[in-house]
Amino acid sequence: MASQGRGGSFADDGRRVAERQDGPESQQRRQAYRVNMRLPVHVDDPVQLFCEVVDISVLGVRFDRELPCTPGVTVDFRLEVPMYGASKPEEIELQAEVVRLALYCTGLRFVNLEPDADRAVKQLVNDQQRRVLAILRQQQDRRMAPGMLRDDTEPE
Repeated sequence: MASQGRGGSFADDGRRVAERQDGPESQQRRQAYRVNMRLPVHVDDPVQLFCEVVDISVLGVRFDRELPCTPGVTVDFRLEVPMYGASKPEEIELQAEVVRLALYCTGLRFVNLEPDADRAVKQLVNDQQRRVLAILRQQQDRRMAPGMLRDDTEPE
C-alpha cells in the first residue's frame, strides 16, 4: 500500500514509488539529451577514487560505480577528455551534486560550473552527438538496397 506524501508517493517501508503522469511532460522526463561515452574520472572530494563516465549531458553525468556518499553531497572531480592531435588528454575540473545512487552507478547534477568548464562540457556532448548521428547515418546508408539507387546518366 502506498501513501501520498509531499513530493510524491511512498511505499509502506518508506521507499519512493514512481507515479504515472499524464500530459506532455510525461512523454520525456529528461531535460537534456544524454550521450553514452566512456571517459576516465578522478574523484578528489569527498573521497579519492578513480571511475569512468557512463553517460553525460549538459546538466549532469553518470559514473560507473556507486560513490560512498549520500544524495545532496557535492563531489569535486576531474574528467579526462581526449583532445585530437594532443599527446595527453585535457582535464576538466567539475563539481556536481549527487542526485541518485544505484547499484554500480551514481547520477550527479553539475553545480557551480565555471564558464570554461561549462563550454567544455557542452562541446564534449555536442561532439559526441555528432559522432553518434554520423554513425547512424552510415549504418542507414549501408542498409539501403543497391537497387534503390538509380544512376540517371545511363540509358535504359
